[in-house]
Amino acid sequence: MASGVRQHPRFKVALPVEVSSPHDRVPVRAQVADICLGGCYVEMSFTKNVAAEVDLMLWVDGKKICASGIVVSSHPSFGNGIKFTHVAPESQERLQAFVDGLKPNILRRR
Repeated sequence: MASGVRQHPRFKVALPVEVSSPHDRVPVRAQVADICLGGCYVEMSFTKNVAAEVDLMLWVDGKKICASGIVVSSHPSFGNGIKFTHVAPESQERLQAFVDGLKPNILRRR
């Protein structure tokens, strides 16, 4: 895959999310700004470092989606780009159904 080419289309959304890592005492509540099947961008003031492993819990239509990921971009005081590394099968089905119902947005690359 060429550099800069996305594997999945991104969609602009506003979803509640909890982000946690092994070093956190409590999860950080934040908001997903865009999402695709491969990851998401989380708006948060206290960002994680690139390569940090995180666990995500998103809520879509009242249903929980659990995923693990790795931080691929960090914009201090603004947010993190997170690539999903594992999504549980039942969460993958919910994510797929949610994304299938969205209309693609052309977003500038962060």
